[in-house]
Amino acid sequence: MPMLTADTIQPTPSNFAVAESGLLQQTGGQEVLWVGRAATALQVAYEMAKVRRPDVTEPEVIVPAMMCATAANTAVLTGMKPRFADVGADSGLITLESVQERFSAKTVAVVAIHLLGHTVAMDALKQWCDENNLLLIEDPTQALGAKFSDGRYTGSVGDVAVYSFNRTKIIEAGNGVLVVNSAEMTDLLEQVLAEKSLSVLQLSPDETAQLGLSYRNLHHSLVGLLRMRAVSVADVSAGFMRVQPAFLPMYTRAANPDIDLNTAWETLPQMLAQRLLLAEGYAERLEGGAWQLLTGFRQSGVCWRFSLLLHDERNQVTFSEAVRRDGFHVSNLYWPVNQFFRPEDSCPGADSFGRRIVNLWVDPRVPGVDEAYVERCCDS
Repeated sequence: MPMLTADTIQPTPSNFAVAESGLLQQTGGQEVLWVGRAATALQVAYEMAKVRRPDVTEPEVIVPAMMCATAANTAVLTGMKPRFADVGADSGLITLESVQERFSAKTVAVVAIHLLGHTVAMDALKQWCDENNLLLIEDPTQALGAKFSDGRYTGSVGDVAVYSFNRTKIIEAGNGVLVVNSAEMTDLLEQVLAEKSLSVLQLSPDETAQLGLSYRNLHHSLVGLLRMRAVSVADVSAGFMRVQPAFLPMYTRAANPDIDLNTAWETLPQMLAQRLLLAEGYAERLEGGAWQLLTGFRQSGVCWRFSLLLHDERNQVTFSEAVRRDGFHVSNLYWPVNQFFRPEDSCPGADSFGRRIVNLWVDPRVPGVDEAYVERCCDS
């Protein structure tokens, strides 16, 4: 099984073997490609989609409007145009119908992201993608180890699956991976690796941190302005797109061969159980408040963040800041990324979701986050 390094393809190191075996067992996959981050895996997947459809000269990929910007950024940097499918206002997930609304003769791929531990309805989407000769890219990063109602794992339905094991993820040991789920996809991957020149970079930790901090500061500043409706969405999009090339090194990264992914995978069941325990603690204590609880983790078995949707979007900032001042971790991710890349792809469901979402921590690796923390946070 290969690993993409700064200048060549190398065999997978033994300290990845347990994680690799586990991923292949969960997905039924046939091959993996280890890379530095999921964005690099997406880059490879997008190249696979383009090679698979040489008849399309200006290829487009349909991505969810509710996600981090990586899938769209990588599409732009790979020479593809991202189109944005709306999500359910109360789920944050794409549907077959919202994807179909963005379909055109230029579409070559669809990205389905399982958000916050909640799972997309994949079977109908996969059937439709097959009927229209589209590559279905599944991203189970926030639902690693989650199951559909029939017992299959996330990552097992798409033509390929993309995972991140970097910071804030369920496994955060480092690196990313592309899993290919059929012999056809394995052949396509080998063709892309043989024919395409992938500009994989190896930044120093300081350079990576500095670039990432610059991007996060830019993103959060713009989101703050958009949330207040203080600037034109079109102006934000135009400026954001102009600076995208500066962040190219963030998205094309070689794998780090020294990371111990085996231990991270072996402790995954315990990690998921602890997250579920904390999520249930929130759910029991916060029932009946001025919000809707997102409890899809009860069906999937995985919780990335415990999330609630405020009934009144006007309270999102003041509510979150009040809880944060009391000493608790709070985030309001994500913001609709169509507003950065393509505002004309109207996504009212994503706009509603982004203006109401509040995420609370269930990660036991964060110092102090335990059952007592959850109880105090709920009291706050």
